[in-house]
Amino acid sequence: MISLFAAHSSQGGKISRTIDSSIAGPLQHIHEHPELDAWDLRAIREVSPAHPRILDIGAGRGGFVMAARALGCDALGVDMEPTAPELWRSRGVWSVLGRAPELPFADASFDVVRLKEIIEHLDDPLATVRAAARLIAPGGCLIAHVPSVYSQFFPIGNFWDDYTHVRPFSRTGLERLFADGGLAVLRIEGYVAGRSPLERAAGKLLARVLPHTYRVIARRADPAASRGSP
Repeated sequence: MISLFAAHSSQGGKISRTIDSSIAGPLQHIHEHPELDAWDLRAIREVSPAHPRILDIGAGRGGFVMAARALGCDALGVDMEPTAPELWRSRGVWSVLGRAPELPFADASFDVVRLKEIIEHLDDPLATVRAAARLIAPGGCLIAHVPSVYSQFFPIGNFWDDYTHVRPFSRTGLERLFADGGLAVLRIEGYVAGRSPLERAAGKLLARVLPHTYRVIARRADPAASRGSP
């Protein structure tokens, strides 16, 4: 049974950026980065319709879904964490319980699918990329954030701090993964996130040589276009 949870938020859309001991389960360890949500939403505006249908796989606390809906997007989240629904109800997050790659949506249901820090947790990342590609309408796009191999060497936010991580990815590995998943990579950008303006400024310099995370933007090709006009 898939359940949809939504309610009016009494917190003004504010999401904790640090560990929140009042939240039970793994969600308390999530560090929200509103600046990354805004970065993704700017990219979505560049490549998508005016009011895109967006699915955020691994929605967590729901900060991205809230930000997208505030801008008029038809955004929905999905997450497997059983403690999430109570939090979603309190914050007005439109989300469903579900697990990739068995996602409860029809083919081509969304203009954008987002996978932020999901792929590195999976034993079979290709199955989830293919499932995400199935959900993207022709001409739509996928946005993914994935820790790089360099993330293993960062003293803060080290890749192995999360015991559920399976593997980091190289740029070449991501190119091959998304190509095998049926998507055309438009660009891969490395970055280092920060918790303050000073950290983010330093991160921009460091990302040029040692990016902590890659953001991938890939597009599902229009089958009709690839066949050519009759």
